[in-house]
Amino acid sequence: MTSADTPPVDAPLHDLDDRLVARVAEITRDELAERHHQQSAISPETAELADRLLEYLEGGKLLRPRFCFWGGVAALGQEPSEAQIDALARYGAAIELVQAAALMHDDVIDHSPVRRGRPALHIQAGRRHREAGLSGSAEDYGIAVAIVLGDLALSWAEQIAAGIEGEPGAVAAARREFDALRTEVMSGQFLDILHQAGGFSSADDAEQAAFSVIRWKTVPYTVLRPVRIGAALMGGSEEALETLSNWAVEVGTAFQLRDDLLSVVGDQHETGKPIGGDIIEGKRTVLLARTEAAAGADGRALLAAIVGRAGSSAQEITAVHDLMVSTGAVESVVQEIRNRAEQGRTLLAEASMLGGTGRAGLGALAALATDVESFTA
Repeated sequence: MTSADTPPVDAPLHDLDDRLVARVAEITRDELAERHHQQSAISPETAELADRLLEYLEGGKLLRPRFCFWGGVAALGQEPSEAQIDALARYGAAIELVQAAALMHDDVIDHSPVRRGRPALHIQAGRRHREAGLSGSAEDYGIAVAIVLGDLALSWAEQIAAGIEGEPGAVAAARREFDALRTEVMSGQFLDILHQAGGFSSADDAEQAAFSVIRWKTVPYTVLRPVRIGAALMGGSEEALETLSNWAVEVGTAFQLRDDLLSVVGDQHETGKPIGGDIIEGKRTVLLARTEAAAGADGRALLAAIVGRAGSSAQEITAVHDLMVSTGAVESVVQEIRNRAEQGRTLLAEASMLGGTGRAGLGALAALATDVESFTA
């Protein structure tokens, strides 16, 4: 992690954050080295899967493990011991493997060619297929490898989580949160697919459907369940967990709304994702729903002709972007992010049952995850 990825916190918090990040990296390397050894008993080729996963994880900001950690510190109310840092870091490593699996599969579902500024895993695997002169479709091979490695990442995440030790009641409570995380993110992924296909009929309208996707796809595995896992593992009270949940919904929703905006006003070199990707894939975001609602007949016709069409030109994508800005949809989403971020700050400030050190760490992470000033100035 570079200094640019580190929240602007004081020295003690920075030291704790650095210790967590270093421990997550160490645990991940050790766990995947052990998986490499185990897989080598099957074949040299399967052993390489652990190496591919380790490569894939490089460059991540460890946002979710850090939410888990600071949620735990907040519930603990004091600086964690080395054993507690280790337990929180192990859950962080497990969460990162769930994240890796979700991204690998999501990139296949969305036909995304780039992830973190590099070719997506299925694209890399397809390239290796061609370079090795293997038979069959390189594209199909790449997709199959991404599915298999994603499944392995989920399995290995389960194994890491199962080995975490601590007070039995707290370990069991954290495990329930981890189980909920995996169920909710996959359910949210289904809602995302269904909404994009026009089948999310139980939602009131397109905007509410998009918010439901955020609530169940992004919020649980990005913020809500990680902070609750950490808090539960450190013996947090029900009041503490409920307060963290309310805070996490605001921050997690703002985080995803910001991510959707980056497709319009972001910098591809900063985001590592192609600008306009959501337009090409036809992602049914809150931003798109608000654009459709505010656009006139000509604007809606433009959206219908371009959104979701793989062959859309750069000029056509720019036209959609311009419409999103001119209708006020972009500004309304920016304001929603600011409002939710402010609500999160208020909830955290009033959470007297949480320790000050943990609240400061969570606040710094939330500021990082919900910042809009850097790309709206």
